[in-house]
This record gives sequence, C-alpha cells and structure tokens, in this order.
Amino acid sequence: MRKLFALTLLIAMMCASTVLAANWQQVYTDQDDNEIFFDTDSVKIASMNENRSEVTFSAVFRMNYSQKGRDATIAWYRDYSIVPQGIENLAYDISTICFKREGGKVYYAIISRVSYDSYGRRIANMDYEEPTPNWQEIPVASVVDVEYREAALIVDGKKYDANY
Repeated sequence: MRKLFALTLLIAMMCASTVLAANWQQVYTDQDDNEIFFDTDSVKIASMNENRSEVTFSAVFRMNYSQKGRDATIAWYRDYSIVPQGIENLAYDISTICFKREGGKVYYAIISRVSYDSYGRRIANMDYEEPTPNWQEIPVASVVDVEYREAALIVDGKKYDANY
C-alpha cells in the first residue's frame, strides 16, 4: 500500500510539472496526418527494481492536429452530443503518459491530456486527469508503442546512472 501511495504521489508530481521548456522532437505522423512530438527533457523515472529490468517512468507528448484530425475529433465529440466551447479552434493536445516494463510486458496509462486552441488557450471540458494509473498493455505497432520506444531510449540511458 505504501508503494502504491508513493508511486501515485510521484506520478501526480510529474503531472504538475510544466511543459514550458520543452524540447520537442517529432516522432510520428498518424493516419489522420496528426503530428506527434516527444519532449525529450520530460522523461522521469518513478521506480526501478534492483537489477533495473523493471521500470516505471513517464514522458510528455504533444499532438498537433491536422485539419483531417481536427475534423475527426470534432465529429467524435458531436456524436456524443458534447461540444466543448472553443473546439472549433482545436490545435494540439499535451499528454503525460506513464509506462511500465514488468515481467517481460510493457504497459501504459494516460495520466493527463489537455487540449489547446490555436491561441494556446485551454479548451474547456477537454482536460483529462487520472490520479492513479489505469494500466493497459501497449498494442504492438500503435502510436503509444512508438511513444514508448522513443521514451525508453532516454530511460535506458538514464537507468544506468546511479542518480536517476
């Protein structure tokens, strides 16, 4: 129970950190031509076992919407009779994703996602926060698989540093 509380607290602190000084690198373009970027400075290791084979870490990603992606997202919201004010100016999302390598498997949990308009303002009712991870196995060859592999490169470099 103590470990779960400590992990939850650490993840919450990671989510609270700002993304102002981000070092964005493009890592993927999805089927709707949305561009996914990774903040290489955002990787934070939350826990690691003694032999360093099992690790939990988080990273921040940004998705810039294409016109096609914006239209698809707006249509999805309208299908559910939800039309957040300002959605017509949807420009990008910033997400914090937590990853966990454990027992030969890899999991992820979206901890937060905030949507912004073309002026950099938050779009009302398009924020998402999950205080405790809802772990799901990463689907092979998915966007989150690409995101994990990019962030894991940084973690693999850090995990051998005694001061991670």
